Amino acid sequence: MIVMKNIQMLYKNIGLLIVVSVIWTSCKKDTGDYKYVNETSVFPGNTYDYLKSKTGLYDSLLFVIDKLNLADTLKNNDVTLFAVNNRSFEQVVTKLNIARKLRGKPMVYLKDIASELLDSMVCRYIIRGSYIADSLVATDGRMLTAVRYEYPMNGKLSTANASGYKGGGPSIINFNFTKKSLFVKDWIQATANAINIHTSNGIVHVLDPMHPFGFGEYTRPQPEPFEQSIFRPAGYSGPFVLPSVAGESFVIEAEDFDLGGEGIGFHDDLTKNGGNYRSAEFVDIDAPFGTLGQMYSDAAGTYTASYSLGWTKAGEWLNYSVNVPVEGDYMITARVGNQSAVNPLLFHFEFDFKNVTGRMTFPNNKGWWVWQLVPSPVFHLTKGNHSMRFFHDSNDVQVNNYVIKRVN
Repeated sequence: MIVMKNIQMLYKNIGLLIVVSVIWTSCKKDTGDYKYVNETSVFPGNTYDYLKSKTGLYDSLLFVIDKLNLADTLKNNDVTLFAVNNRSFEQVVTKLNIARKLRGKPMVYLKDIASELLDSMVCRYIIRGSYIADSLVATDGRMLTAVRYEYPMNGKLSTANASGYKGGGPSIINFNFTKKSLFVKDWIQATANAINIHTSNGIVHVLDPMHPFGFGEYTRPQPEPFEQSIFRPAGYSGPFVLPSVAGESFVIEAEDFDLGGEGIGFHDDLTKNGGNYRSAEFVDIDAPFGTLGQMYSDAAGTYTASYSLGWTKAGEWLNYSVNVPVEGDYMITARVGNQSAVNPLLFHFEFDFKNVTGRMTFPNNKGWWVWQLVPSPVFHLTKGNHSMRFFHDSNDVQVNNYVIKRVN
């Protein structure tokens, strides 16, 4: 009997424990037991090594990073990477090739894309500084700055609901391509589902594989980033062809920079001034300095009165697609002006992202439309298509045009 009573008492205690356990579990559910948390992962290496460790997942991204000499940035700088996998690249190239096939054009691959276009696309995914998900909880998210060109992006932490708990589902980051617009309706959104991967020099958030590389801007048939020649303003049929005979010159008007928008044809801040000629873009184009179309002459040669660029800031640039028919030596004379107190006034020219002229300078306070001719040193160009970039190293360089001369 004593044994039987002890057994009955044991069963009662077990039953009581089960009831308490059920009650406790229910209480925990109400107080957040079911709240989903993306676990923080720590990788024992730098951000570049993290991508390398994921064999077969980030090959395309690594190819682009190496091509643009960004590996050191991901190895040694404090950055947040929104990682784009192979699938994101694949769908963009596939869509472009479908469009090209319908137009009777040959297929293209990632290796064929122009470096300057890759540069503008990839750098949007690499953010200066380390930002874990919790730092992006503000109502409007947080404005982020791309590692190159100061491009404004936006990140916002969002948490889904789970049964029995509001906001208890998985956390994601909405990563927004702002297109330099103040209006959220104009933004293009990507989603990072795997978040808060810590490396020795930053944070990695992994974007959904369905995200199209470049935020879908480059899946449209026109303009195509693989063909530099189409990035010409209306009225131009291809890249500017530079002189092939020694002593000949060619004039490129500053306002005839490439199409493609911010980060491709130009880099400009959000302030809109001037608004002439190409009013839909942010580049600050001033009114003509004389009668439009009237012929003028100076020491560099004869040219036509045209628009000029003003309100410029250090770090801004303009891109021009050019073709060199015969390998040789060239020099550029810039027609520039200034009427501010900035001193010295500095700029330089790049070809295919290489500074070929060194910093060029001229005196200030002569007048905005009192053009001064600033010649460059002689530099060498190989035959073929090139990207020419006019880069502002100081504020307030009013620029009219560039006279490119074949030396030999």
